[in-house]
Amino acid sequence: MNNKKGSLNLSIQAIVIVVIAFVVLGLGLSFVRGQFKSITETSTGVQEQIRQQILEDLRTGDKKLSFPATTLSIEKGDAQDIAIGVKNTNNAQLKFEIKVEATESQAHPEWTIEQLKDHVSFFYDTSAFTLQTTNAEAYNIKINADGDTGTYLVNLRIMEVDDGGNEITPDAPYAEKSFFVNII
Repeated sequence: MNNKKGSLNLSIQAIVIVVIAFVVLGLGLSFVRGQFKSITETSTGVQEQIRQQILEDLRTGDKKLSFPATTLSIEKGDAQDIAIGVKNTNNAQLKFEIKVEATESQAHPEWTIEQLKDHVSFFYDTSAFTLQTTNAEAYNIKINADGDTGTYLVNLRIMEVDDGGNEITPDAPYAEKSFFVNII
């Protein structure tokens, strides 16, 4: 009889331990989910602040193109979202396309632009945009650091296009900026 009572106590203790473990696990998961939600909200807020800062920079100055940095450091295999700002300083409507490409690798200067696309790639809206006179707008670009570690020179060009999407002056962009992508 005494043996059965001991095994009943052991069973009740096991049930209590399992219940406590599930409660602690649930609380831990709720905490982690809350942290990720907070990080996502903070990231979105920071990106919106940068976007507004870029637009304010364009509105108060005579720049045609605003870009937040000269060097971007990205871990190998990761991606980074950036925003650029474009302002129409012409006396007429501006129709343009954004062109972004890596043009050179510091470690491998012999690589062609096609070879560089395997190491640093860009995802953005390639359609034509329109801005009215003195208007400014911010546009998003995702930079993927898929390749070898090192520093890559990137050229960002704003090309004026006609109604058919053809570049008006292929050798003379509306605005242009070079920056570095450092894959670490």
